[in-house]
Amino acid sequence: MVLSFALACLAAACVSPPPAAAFVPRRRSLTVMAPNDGAKAFNSSFGTGNWKALGPYIDLLMTKRSPAVPAAMLTAVYADVGMCSNLTGPGHNDYPFPDCTAWPADAFYTQPGHPERVLSSKYGGFLQRPGDPSSPTMRALSLTLFKSALADGYEDLVYLDDANPPEEGYGAFCWGVPSMLKGSGECEGAPGGTAHGPYGAGPAGWVKGMRALIASIPKPVVLNGLAGYAGHGPSVVAGLTATEHNVWGAACDGCFYGYSNVPTNRFLWSGALFLARLDGALRITGAGKNVVVVNASVTDAAMRERALSDIMLYYDPDHSWFWDAACGERSHIRVCPEAALTFYRPVRPYPKDSRELQAPGGTLVREFDACYAAGKSVGPCAAVVNPDPYASMPRPTLHHDYAHTLIITGSSLCICYGDSGSVAFHGPPAPAVLPPASGYVLFR
Repeated sequence: MVLSFALACLAAACVSPPPAAAFVPRRRSLTVMAPNDGAKAFNSSFGTGNWKALGPYIDLLMTKRSPAVPAAMLTAVYADVGMCSNLTGPGHNDYPFPDCTAWPADAFYTQPGHPERVLSSKYGGFLQRPGDPSSPTMRALSLTLFKSALADGYEDLVYLDDANPPEEGYGAFCWGVPSMLKGSGECEGAPGGTAHGPYGAGPAGWVKGMRALIASIPKPVVLNGLAGYAGHGPSVVAGLTATEHNVWGAACDGCFYGYSNVPTNRFLWSGALFLARLDGALRITGAGKNVVVVNASVTDAAMRERALSDIMLYYDPDHSWFWDAACGERSHIRVCPEAALTFYRPVRPYPKDSRELQAPGGTLVREFDACYAAGKSVGPCAAVVNPDPYASMPRPTLHHDYAHTLIITGSSLCICYGDSGSVAFHGPPAPAVLPPASGYVLFR
């Protein structure tokens, strides 16, 4: 019996299985940076061309790649064909990409019966016109732009800003160009007055056109449209991201953080819009794609602590990205201290939607058996969130016992270039009753 087994094993070339690789957690969550301060600020921090200084902190750089950029760092070309701006004329943008000054009217949405009246908006003093992806002219002009921008072969991704239907826009739209004089009303001077959707072929036409545009782009695409504002945008963009082969992921601009340090609009991080954004992030990450959250301006530590609890509800260490534009005022490395945290071994399987996160009483909960700070174990941790903008909710019963909450201090993870920032795990316990629109990160 033993001899026959040995002969059979020899014939099958039996070998011992290789030992399993030791688990090594990330030293920080995945991060994104845009060098929006320009070369002067970068060079004052790192020295001319010293891109290697960014390596320990940044995984995706929103700029054209040069041979000096470390190969391990992804790069993305930025383009905004969703809200095109002009290099010349009233309301011009000094740094448009693309420059849509000469783009013909049929590349945009136009007023029925008035093909010369282009759908327009003035936002932040700029004249902007949403490109219509169902237009063959818009797609052809965009493809020429992308092929030119990607001609050197260095870039990894194409980042499409304002990538959602214009029905999800956050400002007034006008038929024709409004007055760009200071103090004029939103659509004052526009020949067709204020515009109301649906625009062109409507959201369904936008989706069909975007599918064609995305498929034609030579590199994978990032869609900055997961935020939405009318409530349908997150679902539309999440569907495109999860199902289109050439989409790398989606960005959620201002999601979970809001847009300032003054918490005047809790509906940005609670209620129906919050749940729509969360469900979109869950669908994308569940499909193995990436979610980038842009923290545009929030430096208030308490608001960042709350935002992290929201992000943990969909967090995946390989697909969740932080773009922390508010941090690193001295180093110009835009990484906040909470990026030092990573979360592994969730207690329950990855949720398909927010309903699977709901505990008795209405709170949303996600627990992890293994949490790390800068690669060092800090034990289990949890996120508990009250998504209701009006009602308080009882703190739920959890798998582990937690006595403390997260504390964030300072402005950056990058202390070696003059910023200060840290995370600590000895904050007071979460309240027995969670206030409306609140969230906590819990530790033992």
